[in-house]
Amino acid sequence: MVTAELESLYDRYIDEAEQAEMERRPGDGLLGIGKTPDNDPCHDRFVNDLETIISHLSEDGRDSSEMLEQLLFIYKAPLEHRKPASVYWMLLAVHGMTLPMIRGLDVADAESLSQWYKEKYPRRERFPAQKQVIKTLKDITKR
Repeated sequence: MVTAELESLYDRYIDEAEQAEMERRPGDGLLGIGKTPDNDPCHDRFVNDLETIISHLSEDGRDSSEMLEQLLFIYKAPLEHRKPASVYWMLLAVHGMTLPMIRGLDVADAESLSQWYKEKYPRRERFPAQKQVIKTLKDITKR
């Protein structure tokens, strides 16, 4: 079961980012002037809070299947939230923060997640964070 803290963080972040997008005024950000949804403080808050949650999840001794469930929640998020773009890109970028969680997987779960991840994030759509995830999963399967 996905932790309530993780689920709540994602729900709050998506709501705040969508609200920032709706409050955008014509001309905001034009010539670098004004506030834009992309530089709203909700993005930094999300990253900081997620970092704390990942640290707790990585340290609290969860078994591999529980860790897999948390990781799938994080990895599915950008697939389910492609708009607004600022949310999509942030949800993709934070995949790179999950490496400590990946290290808590057993070989079977790492192999399963690796296959799923490669299917959902094909080579042509991978950024450095996705490449890190795949590499870390591959390292575990070599154990």
